[in-house]
This record gives sequence, structure tokens and C-alpha cells, in this order.
Amino acid sequence: MTREVPMVSIERSLRRAALLVIAASLLGPGVVFLDAAVRRPPPWSGPEAFVAGFHWIQVLPPLLGFPLLLGFLLFIAGAGRLDTVRGGRVDQVPVLLLTGLFGALVSFNYIANAWYVPHAADLGAVSVLSMANPRSLCWAIEMVAYGLLGVVTWLVAPTFREEAAIAFLLRTNGAVSVASAAVTLFDLAWVQTPIGLAFYAAWNLLVVAIMALVARRFRPGGAPPPPEAAGQPLRAT
Repeated sequence: MTREVPMVSIERSLRRAALLVIAASLLGPGVVFLDAAVRRPPPWSGPEAFVAGFHWIQVLPPLLGFPLLLGFLLFIAGAGRLDTVRGGRVDQVPVLLLTGLFGALVSFNYIANAWYVPHAADLGAVSVLSMANPRSLCWAIEMVAYGLLGVVTWLVAPTFREEAAIAFLLRTNGAVSVASAAVTLFDLAWVQTPIGLAFYAAWNLLVVAIMALVARRFRPGGAPPPPEAAGQPLRAT
């Protein structure tokens, strides 16, 4: 049994996903850097000082992680639909498995830091889970999760064989994300060093660049249908 898959629907889903990722990628880090500039919280010195100086604005970045996660999931789903239309060169099984692991891991981080840490009575748990602590378990989870997402972006890159710049940047993100996760094996705290913060900003700009290209390319009518499908509806089983 088959169903029609209009190209315009795929374009719309990819564009919406890209715009959502762009918004979340700018707002989340924007809140972090604005808080650092205005409120100037002191470096991590222990859970007692963190709890005493906690401010509600610290809940915003993990909450904004959920629209970022949703945007990535919608992008991967849209890429899967596009790959089907373009001949199905990408094996969707590892893409789905790794995307599911990524989503589960980052969701834990966002829940822990938005809902649990602000109200935790156990200071030991605050130290382990708060991402204000550069040696937090959640930082290890975060870097592994985005390393997995990097593998996913590498795997889906062949879908965009007609968009060379997008494919190249997806592979670049894959290599950079996996390398960052590997560095964390040797030095977990590097993520909050000046180099780590600069890398964090650069990675967000890379993601914004990828999604800006996706949003531009897949605006309605922006991507021509495959030659074999010209003049007829696209179908997927």
C-alpha cells in the first residue's frame, strides 16, 4: 500500500525544523552569556555556594533545550523522508537508534537541571547533576549525547547530495562533535575553560549555519523535485 508524499510537505517540515533549531541555538547560549555578563555568577566552588546564589534564570537554558531537541528530531525525520524520495541511500536503522539515544540522554540532562537541581535537598546530588559544576555527570552525558548526534548528522549527510554545502557542514559537525566527546574522556572540565566556552559558541554558530542553509534551500518551491518524479506525485511505501 502506498501513500502520496508531496515534496512541499517535506520542504515545509525541514524548514520548520531548521528555524526551530536556529531559534533555540541562539536563545539558549544567549541566556547563558547574558546571565554571565549581567549577574556575573562566581565560578563553581561547591554545591552550598551554588544553592545559596541560585537564580531562576538558570532554569531557562535547560528548558530551551527541549525546543532544540524537538528541532533536531524534526530535522532527522524530515531528512529521512527526503532520503526516501531521493532513492533511499541512507540506512535509517542506525540513524533512528542513535537519535533515540541522543534524545533520551539530553532529556535527562534538561529534566535534572530544570526540575530537580533547583529543589534538591541533597547537596551531593546538586554537585553531581548541576551543569554549573564543570565536573558534573551531566556534562559527561551532554558531550556523549552530542557526539551521538554528530554521528547521526554524518550518517544523514548523503541525503543532501544535491546540496553540497549542507552535506559538508553536516559531516563537519559530525567530526567536531565526536572529537569533542573524545576530548572529554581525558578532561571533563575543559567544557567550561575559555577554550571550551569558545568552542561552545563556535559549535552553535556551525549549527545555525547548517540550519540557515537548510531553511533557505527548502523554502516552499526552493528545492526542485527529483527528475524521475517531475510532473507526478511522489510516493513512499
